[in-house]
Amino acid sequence: MPAISVIIPAFNEEKYIAATLSALEKQTFTDYETIVVANGCTDDTEKILKNSKHHQLRHLSLPQANVSVARNAGALNAQGNILVFLDADTQLAHNSLQKIAQEFTTEYGVATTKTAPDIPSWKFKAALAFKNLYNQTNLYQGCSGVLVCRKKDFHDVDGYPPTIVMKEHRKLILKLKEKGKYTCIDTKVTTSMRRFEQWGLGKSFLFWVKQWAKDKTKGLQGMKYETVR
Repeated sequence: MPAISVIIPAFNEEKYIAATLSALEKQTFTDYETIVVANGCTDDTEKILKNSKHHQLRHLSLPQANVSVARNAGALNAQGNILVFLDADTQLAHNSLQKIAQEFTTEYGVATTKTAPDIPSWKFKAALAFKNLYNQTNLYQGCSGVLVCRKKDFHDVDGYPPTIVMKEHRKLILKLKEKGKYTCIDTKVTTSMRRFEQWGLGKSFLFWVKQWAKDKTKGLQGMKYETVR
């Protein structure tokens, strides 16, 4: 039985999934399995997965796109005691799983990691430096594209709300904090700036402010992200 299950939801991620799996192959910690849950894919994502030679890769396929349902399906099939939910456009550093195994001790119920942009632009670096700051200082307690928890705790709190696909990480974090403290693991992953690049930082910031306001008033059920591929 692997110690860690890495769960990756993938909706039309043909441009990113191979690099994400390649980064996993370079991990110094090898006692893990990878579960990719393709959901509603209409591109070559599933073809890439079927042809992949990745270490202990399991590929699940769902007919409809729903990131929360996909993550829940991955968790139901996971064998590891620790679940690492990884975005399909986010690459782990070579020591990320090792750091998670070492630092995610029993006092913690949920964790994320530090993050860096895949485009070396000062504005993207500044934006993610601010995100790292509020996660490390517990100012907000968000997600970097990686969310870590224990399988038992995940199932105890009923996993991701299946009707919510926006700010779904935040909803789960709040539930998992009943199981233990939140922490930011000392490893830095690299994540895609595709949304920031297409929208610009101004539009992106206003978007998140609006979603925060909607969450506080009407709730986010039925709300969806604009697809950026």
